[in-house]
Amino acid sequence: MTREELPCDILFVGAGPACLAGAIRLYDRATAEGGEAPTIFVIEKGSEVGSHQLSGAVLDPIALDELIPGWREDTEFPLEKWVEREEMVYLTRTTQLKAPWIPPELHNIGKPIIALGRFVKWLAAHAEARGITILPGFAGTEVLWEGDRVVGVRTGDKGIDRHGAPRENYEPGVDIKARVTIVGEGPRGHLARRIIQRRQLDLACEPMVYSIGVKEVLDLPPGTMTEGFVAHTLGFPLDNDTYGGSFIYAMADDKVCIGLLVGLDAKNPDMDAHAMLQQLKAHPYVRDLIGKGTVVKYGAKAVTIGGWASIPELATDGAMLVGDSVSFLNPMRIKGIHLSMKSGMLAADAALEAFRADDVSAAKLAAYPASVKASWIRTEMEPAKNMHANFQKGFAAGMVKTGLQWLFGPGKKTSALHPDHRGMETIAAYKGPEKATPLAYDGTYLIDKLTDVYHSGTKHDEHQPAHLKIVDTEICATTCREQYGNPCTKFCPAQVYNMIPNEVTGRAEMQVDFGNCVHCKTCDIRDPYQVITWVPPEGGNGPEYGIL
Repeated sequence: MTREELPCDILFVGAGPACLAGAIRLYDRATAEGGEAPTIFVIEKGSEVGSHQLSGAVLDPIALDELIPGWREDTEFPLEKWVEREEMVYLTRTTQLKAPWIPPELHNIGKPIIALGRFVKWLAAHAEARGITILPGFAGTEVLWEGDRVVGVRTGDKGIDRHGAPRENYEPGVDIKARVTIVGEGPRGHLARRIIQRRQLDLACEPMVYSIGVKEVLDLPPGTMTEGFVAHTLGFPLDNDTYGGSFIYAMADDKVCIGLLVGLDAKNPDMDAHAMLQQLKAHPYVRDLIGKGTVVKYGAKAVTIGGWASIPELATDGAMLVGDSVSFLNPMRIKGIHLSMKSGMLAADAALEAFRADDVSAAKLAAYPASVKASWIRTEMEPAKNMHANFQKGFAAGMVKTGLQWLFGPGKKTSALHPDHRGMETIAAYKGPEKATPLAYDGTYLIDKLTDVYHSGTKHDEHQPAHLKIVDTEICATTCREQYGNPCTKFCPAQVYNMIPNEVTGRAEMQVDFGNCVHCKTCDIRDPYQVITWVPPEGGNGPEYGIL
């Protein structure tokens, strides 16, 4: 098949904070030094910039101060509120204990609360004002290689039926050729994983590990939460063996967001982050804060929590990896936007030098990982390198180890991590707490999973091939059902996976309702048999997060 080729000098994959900051930095440096800027493209699989962006988020502005120093005076900056008051709270099932002291790493007073979708739209406007080309609705599905050198990305075909045959509206994908490709697709990135695997970039690091983050935005009665309030909680609804915590952030226009992070290495085969979020909202402490609210938006996304120990090699011939695709998040601070932005900016510096030297070899692009190690990224992230490993023996042990590391540093040793799916125990082996009493959902404050899927705005062309590939569904009907009770039917935060009785045999068999998918990648990460693979659907499909 002949495909259209679209040439550029530098290609950024993913219009998130890492790639947009990198594109802006690249243009600004090139033009400030008196030369012409390279041709810069940014592709984005969402229908528009911001559609697939989800985070807390309280922004550490250190990278933004470097990139756009006058942002505080920009009347278009998408500020929700400045943080004015913060709490850290430990929750039991019915009570709460406020921490008398908040560690310096978790201080947020004076920082801006943002909605990441709005923030990246603002960054995109700055990029486009510089003449940078942004292409939403273009999903990168294949890496283009010449030998072992990355030379660009192929975008996905559109108008393919369930069997892979072209339909009347068929549009072949485009080959975007670039001298340097910078990949920043977010957690568990499809192309980043293929580059890492082919070039064996993860041989010297710990495996990437993840939490699932589920988040809702609620409308509050006017005047309910006027100040810039931030709360972080530990404890309930998580048990002692499950890593995670929650956040509540005030927003503009009488809105508030609440989110829960749950480690995807949880032992419990019945772990259901969405159900746990509803349990959290039913807690008296949370009800007192936001209980009069109405849910208007929902989303879910994997969160990289391995930190410094999980960062692979960042450069290979023709390509560099940035942002959440390669674990640029500080799990101790629960922050990563500023780290992603800085990684994109440093990759842009290396790309410009390589482009001007006409040398895009791994040796030349190694200036990028070298600059990461020499920057404040390492200064911030390295002390937290054992954060997730500290909690692999439970909450109490994790708090003690983390407290000691706050006081004395992490030490030289890097603690081992294991892939998340290995953490799940079988039904027979799991001895955790009893299941929580099911909640009575009210449709406004306490929300069932399918209603929240509606709040995500997710849409897919139902005629295309499923983008969730199961190698062998017989495993689902037999071994997985017997050993783990089909955990994907619980851990999926969008009810994509359902065991439905066969009309002839009566046997429960797997049904994949991929139209519900919110692109969180949880199944790809946590499936105990690793038979589920997430691949990009048609460009422009998926959630519409906007204010998440």
